[in-house]
Amino acid sequence: MDTSTEVLTDLLMHRIEVAENLNEIQGELNRRGIVHDKSKFLPKEHDAFVQTRPDFKKANYGTPEYQKCVDAIKPAIDHHYANNRHHTAYHKDGFAEMNLIDVLEMLADWKAANRRSPDLSFKDSLPRCYKKYDIPDNMQKHIENTLSGLGWL
Repeated sequence: MDTSTEVLTDLLMHRIEVAENLNEIQGELNRRGIVHDKSKFLPKEHDAFVQTRPDFKKANYGTPEYQKCVDAIKPAIDHHYANNRHHTAYHKDGFAEMNLIDVLEMLADWKAANRRSPDLSFKDSLPRCYKKYDIPDNMQKHIENTLSGLGWL
């Protein structure tokens, strides 16, 4: 095999392998989307969220009103965090222990959850999230670059 053909073959194999790797990541993200927050359908969580729905609808994330809602259903929230790895509280060491797939699911969750905020934009909610979850400055930049690249900010 001549050198040009060898390089072309190697390049094509590399592209195929990268596509396969990305498809594996995509498959895991798709699986996460299907099972996301499945525990909220259990009575332990569902009933608590039904009970506090009117109050949650009026509360912006990170406010004392929001925290009051969370505190009112703490056992359900604790159960939810313990059963859903896209939450920092699932992990013993919080955000630092999350993998990148967890982080991507968390970002998708944050964006979807922000839709319920009465008057807080997604972009404006991010500093509250960073503080609450102790997300390092350099990771905040990665998160914002990702969200901007997706057109979410």
